[in-house]
Amino acid sequence: MTDRITEHISRRSALKSLAVSGTVGLAGCGGVFSESETEYGPTDVPPKQAGIEEWGQKLNEHAREANIDWEQFKDDDITLTFGMGLHPYSTTFSTTAEGEEKAVKDYFTDLTGIEIEYEIVSEDKFWSETENALSSDDNPYDGIMNGLWPSGGYHFGDDGTSWVRDLIPFINDASLTDKKWLKMGDFRRQTIELMSYPNADGTVELTALPNGIEFYGGTAIHKPTFEKLGLSEPTNFAELESCAKTIAESNEVDRLGIVSRTSSATLSAANWGTMFKTYGGEWIDREERVPRLNEEQGVASLERFGNMLNQYGPVDPGTYDWYANNNAYSNGDVGIMYSTPQTSGIVDTQVMRETKWLPPLQGPDGRDPVVDTWVWATGITATTPNPEAAWLYLQWANSRMANLLLSTRQWEGDGPRAGYARFNYIKDQVQQGNAPPVPGEGYISAFEEGMSAVPGGNPDDPSSYPPVPVDTPQNMNIMGEAAKAMSSVVSGQRTAQAALDSAASTIESNGYLSEESIPARYVADDRFLDRDYGQQYGTNGS
Repeated sequence: MTDRITEHISRRSALKSLAVSGTVGLAGCGGVFSESETEYGPTDVPPKQAGIEEWGQKLNEHAREANIDWEQFKDDDITLTFGMGLHPYSTTFSTTAEGEEKAVKDYFTDLTGIEIEYEIVSEDKFWSETENALSSDDNPYDGIMNGLWPSGGYHFGDDGTSWVRDLIPFINDASLTDKKWLKMGDFRRQTIELMSYPNADGTVELTALPNGIEFYGGTAIHKPTFEKLGLSEPTNFAELESCAKTIAESNEVDRLGIVSRTSSATLSAANWGTMFKTYGGEWIDREERVPRLNEEQGVASLERFGNMLNQYGPVDPGTYDWYANNNAYSNGDVGIMYSTPQTSGIVDTQVMRETKWLPPLQGPDGRDPVVDTWVWATGITATTPNPEAAWLYLQWANSRMANLLLSTRQWEGDGPRAGYARFNYIKDQVQQGNAPPVPGEGYISAFEEGMSAVPGGNPDDPSSYPPVPVDTPQNMNIMGEAAKAMSSVVSGQRTAQAALDSAASTIESNGYLSEESIPARYVADDRFLDRDYGQQYGTNGS
């Protein structure tokens, strides 16, 4: 017993640097899909430059099907600058092949005469730097990569004046948009609702156009590891912890048990967020305006999550961000990754061939999953002098063809898997053989079940609030405190009760739930009611 424990301690020590140094590149690590066997069979992809050229032309051919004038600003000498995070959504459009100058986004210039520049910032700095830019008097951006968690804050701004523009007027402007071509009906109603926010006058703004959706708290299992140890697929969190323990303590495999995002960065709370909600936890009480994350259910969820990652995960688990999480699984260092299936795009191809994605797990006493979610999107800044030109780019870069590009690997070294905002359309294209397959057994079914278990955006159930308080301007602040608490428990610094008590105290003392911080319109029960969805968002006739 002592020798086995020593072996695992040695193994863990060797992995320490993973949390602070090594990062997975955004390109695919394991080559192309020419030999990949997945749900939909093998598919070849071309060399990078050929793929970039092919897709740039495809996007423009698709755009020309729209009944709008793409050249209406051609003589205005416009250059648009977009603030983007380091993410497949930005790198897929901006990457060039070695010795070449043309990226996918440059084909939009061929179509319209409008130049596009990206300023790409690493994700750990992106949200804070974007907020600083949006709140400044000299904001350099015409558009920004937006995300569901911070979008309420962008809409509220720092004084109730939105930092981003409402997209509904652009959608309803026939000179700028062909609704039948744009096909807003492809997007999940829930996705559009979650990216929409109420104004003081009772109107609603759509703050960004989606390009990717995902659910958090999916389970990737390494099939050869499970087979070697005779493990059954976990169906609930108790079984998940048991599997992680067995893998970590086994002499038969040289792997740790489980990895997840566990750093103190706000978004690292995302996967635990699914476990928290499935346990029945509530982050805040919207009526009483008090925090509730430190109540019994939330504490129990963090006790389980913290114990799993502390006992059966990598050394220094409280430092693991998005990159380190993916690296640990991609490098074969763990047998389980508790994450979003979207991470499969940057995991080693061979590893994904050996992976099965499971749908969200049940909670205590057979409780149905309640799933956390994210939306990647692009918005137009309030300060841009060229909002109409920016809207043309948003349409082009988030069109059906663009989302197909983003959702599947399309050239050597490309590993986006950042799309699926138009899920049913993409699924149909993959099944028809018009796109490379999705890596990892069970990806599609896990995705469908995961997204179906996401609350929020239901006009028939206005009390069905989102899984984290993304409907409020204070979500990032609230969840930032939750993430710090989670990370401290995972690292063994505090108990779950003490950590969440501290987070609740900070949320309350900082006034994050006051009416000044969250005006009543953001928590009104009728937020999703009495709305003509088709007219508002242009889905009629799509």
